[in-house]
Amino acid sequence: MLQTPTTKHWLMLAYLVAFWGFAFYLIAVAVEVFVPVALVWVRLSLGAAVLLGVLFWRGGKLPRGWLWWRRMVVLAVTGNLLPFTLISWAEQSVPSSEVGLLMALMPITTLLLAHRLLEHERLTPMRLIGVVLGFAGVALLMGRSFIDVTSAERIPGQLAAVGATLCYAFNGVYAKRLPAFDTVSIAAGSLLAGAVLFALPALWLQPVWPLAGHGNALWAMLVLGVMATGVATWIYFAVVTDCGPGFLSTINYLIPAVAFLAGVVLLGEPAGIVQLSALCMILTGVWLIQHRRRAAVVAETNV
Repeated sequence: MLQTPTTKHWLMLAYLVAFWGFAFYLIAVAVEVFVPVALVWVRLSLGAAVLLGVLFWRGGKLPRGWLWWRRMVVLAVTGNLLPFTLISWAEQSVPSSEVGLLMALMPITTLLLAHRLLEHERLTPMRLIGVVLGFAGVALLMGRSFIDVTSAERIPGQLAAVGATLCYAFNGVYAKRLPAFDTVSIAAGSLLAGAVLFALPALWLQPVWPLAGHGNALWAMLVLGVMATGVATWIYFAVVTDCGPGFLSTINYLIPAVAFLAGVVLLGEPAGIVQLSALCMILTGVWLIQHRRRAAVVAETNV
């Protein structure tokens, strides 16, 4: 039975917003030194180490059997390897604040996929307005890159960020279609699978690992792996288990805002009328597609 959120749960929610929001800033710092694949590999390896420690501390075990490991590979590719790499690659040419705004599309792209693949997720007129408004915000954000020749080099990165939201959307829909499982066990296994898959590509693409004189990048990778991946994933599933997904829906509004502010304040990235208008449009679209879903979840918890 789901619990009423307590102070502990609100603090856990604040942790997720802070570290997942600042993750875009940390990636921008790290990719100045490390190639995206190497950054992702270190991030997954550290995250896997944290979750495996949590799993064994709880007395749990990794799933056994080829079928479950095949599922975890799919979860790793769609939920970690592809989106993490696309986001890191995008931030080589696109400001981290803008990538954070584009990632706010994730609930919208999830709805579009779920509408086709899950029976209980329907595209109502209200949600359709939210979808249109969200993509209008993205079009506003990306429109300048298509018009201004000097900004055209950002288009591939912007498209990569949008592609990352599609990966997350597929991952979320795929996870909902799986049989019941121990979430920490599957999360630890999928991070481990991703780290193994990216080990050789990372070592090949980053043959020399610059360590001396790159303390900021190293700290950024450490925080990304331990705090924003390993610990945050554990906290995420703990909150979902206690309070349900409806309580967590607010992070879809807060994380893009934190990512935007972190990029503007800490990296001096632009914060003009275009960026602010796009932020408002995308987050309003997210609210329109989620508010009825959250109400339904709350109703179910009161039954």
